[in-house]
Amino acid sequence: MKIIAAFVLLLYVQSEIIEHTGPFTMSECLQMKRQIERNGWQDKEFTRYSCEERNVEIDIENHSTIIRLVD
Repeated sequence: MKIIAAFVLLLYVQSEIIEHTGPFTMSECLQMKRQIERNGWQDKEFTRYSCEERNVEIDIENHSTIIRLVD
């Protein structure tokens, strides 16, 4: 396991992170965010998507797998 800084797409529901995906580049993250907002979750009142640079713990053998967010 390794800790890196990466852009991740976060789903907030009522100010709490309930899901994350990544790591991405910033442009990939923003593209994914636009697609999800157009076609995805319909409850706009309590949900918010955000691309943020966060420290994440990743699996060394599979760099595309985030184990957890490190705060």
